[in-house]
Amino acid sequence: MAVDLHIHTVASGDGEFSPQAIISFAKEKELETIAITDHDSVESVEEAIYLGEKYGIEVIPACEFSSRYQDTWLHILGYFLDYKSPEISDWCAAIAKNRLDNVDAQIDKLQEAGLYIDKEAFLQDNPQPMPICYGKALFEDTRNKNNKLLEPYRDMDNRLVQFALDWLVSGQPYNVPQELPAVEDVINLIINNGGIPVLAHPAVTLGTRSDDAIDKFLSLGIQGIEASTSWHKQEEQDYYLQFCKERDVLATCGSDFHGRSKPHIAIGQVENNSNDVVEQLKRLKK
Repeated sequence: MAVDLHIHTVASGDGEFSPQAIISFAKEKELETIAITDHDSVESVEEAIYLGEKYGIEVIPACEFSSRYQDTWLHILGYFLDYKSPEISDWCAAIAKNRLDNVDAQIDKLQEAGLYIDKEAFLQDNPQPMPICYGKALFEDTRNKNNKLLEPYRDMDNRLVQFALDWLVSGQPYNVPQELPAVEDVINLIINNGGIPVLAHPAVTLGTRSDDAIDKFLSLGIQGIEASTSWHKQEEQDYYLQFCKERDVLATCGSDFHGRSKPHIAIGQVENNSNDVVEQLKRLKK
């Protein structure tokens, strides 16, 4: 049976669908197991588990945590977390506050570049804004319709993601740095709360020539690498599958489904997604 271990709900700042909708999609795709991996949030986990039990789908409690390594942003997936832990709740609340505290500075920087965002409408639609949320607001604001910076992206299938990667994520020209926890602190948080830390879509943040960095993460407690994901090209997937094989590290799989912000990614749309991956995660949990 097939699984999908990287799915976002409306609890993510850039997610679209409720837990009910996610479970329905998973049922339609005949998935056996899914993981709810919202950005720095576990708000949808309990409802998804309840609905999953009702419809015969195993739901792994999880979260995709934001972190930094030197000047690079990273996402660390934590599987089988104690999602009711006060430490997890406090941690996620602190990240949410940092995002909101960053809104004015981020909008100011975009306006300095000649781009427009209506702050009140933006926050109403994006209570926990991620980089993709800013891109979406820019494309929807009619005052930006003739902006040359946006023009090359308008006909792209994945324009919101690509624009965010080029201009808005950490280290890019229009990013206002947000305080993010160090990768070792995120790994310790996951482990201390019963979870299994897995490095998400590494080719996006590190590239495929970053073995030394990943080896360091492994020494800090990372127990898996998301090799199969919608973010990775075939050669990148193959590279990380081989990397995991050589180091006897778990290779995980996930679509990174969000909804309209990634319009061509469907739940279950990922390779190497047999239930064997879940069984390996459970062995690590034990």
